[in-house]
Amino acid sequence: MSNKLRVVLAGCGGMAKAWLNVMKDHPRVEVAGLADLRLEAAEQKKADYGLSAARVGTDLAALLADLKPDLVVDVTIPAAHKAVTLAALAAGCHVLGEKPLADSLANAREMIAAAEKAGKIYMVSQNYRWQPQVRALRQAVAGGLLGDVTTVNVDFYIGAHFGGFRDEMAHPLLLDMSIHHFDLVRCVTQADPEAVYCREFNPKGSWYKGDVAATAVFEMSGGVVFTYRGSWCAEGHNTGWNGLWRVVGTKGSIAWDGASAPVAELVKGTEGFKRECERLELPIEETRPAGQEGSLLRLLEALDANARPETWCGDNLKSLAMVFGAVESAEAGARLPIRE
Repeated sequence: MSNKLRVVLAGCGGMAKAWLNVMKDHPRVEVAGLADLRLEAAEQKKADYGLSAARVGTDLAALLADLKPDLVVDVTIPAAHKAVTLAALAAGCHVLGEKPLADSLANAREMIAAAEKAGKIYMVSQNYRWQPQVRALRQAVAGGLLGDVTTVNVDFYIGAHFGGFRDEMAHPLLLDMSIHHFDLVRCVTQADPEAVYCREFNPKGSWYKGDVAATAVFEMSGGVVFTYRGSWCAEGHNTGWNGLWRVVGTKGSIAWDGASAPVAELVKGTEGFKRECERLELPIEETRPAGQEGSLLRLLEALDANARPETWCGDNLKSLAMVFGAVESAEAGARLPIRE
């Protein structure tokens, strides 16, 4: 596509800032409208970002009918994603939505079917994927540096004092954060989930109402076992938002601290109790943007090529299924197959 995309932003809360920072001066984007159930929120964002030509409103469908945009960027709460996406697709728009895809697998399937029927792209912004370290890790695994991958471990511990809705919700870690880590494991290994056993709990001293810590063991395709340990109620020795990683294969292992370049140790020797290994820092070659800007770029590339983006809704359903699979396993106290 060579012309500017006319965009309507749905949802003018806190996350709208990240998207407007990317879109307001983007050479391929025109912010044509802002929608929010609170008109004052939409008007405030319009004023804050100098979007004098943008229309604002509380009725998304009416705004779409009037403006006829090319794209809706959905930054609403998960419970609103279905309504926003279906309205956008019915109006002939592509959709770029914040994670998670939907608030249930049933709603997700309905949204995917609607996108297929409309012949439009519905892409989920799994923005963690675009980090250059993640792309280096993915490339190393795909290139066979580790041989066959057998094991992935991710540890995530942050004492997160958000306040607000997360303190009251059920399954706050799994439903609101773990989707990033689960999706990253799929991105790096290119393996899909098959079964899960998850144990959730709420630690002593927790300021959350729902269980905010979890340990999960996922069985993935190709024989990969993914173990996840996480908590939003862990004071001290906080990890970064990516967590701490170890990827183990038949030829060695890669460790990643979630911030610097991943480091591989590859088997070099053939004798001894512990084989000699060669240490290798993975080259960081990705120069394209990360974050929300990275998501927008990948959508534009997909539209230009008339192709599905990496995180199109049909693929992202597998990451969402890991989240709900873990929740169902925790509630049942049993190993369960992953249902898409």
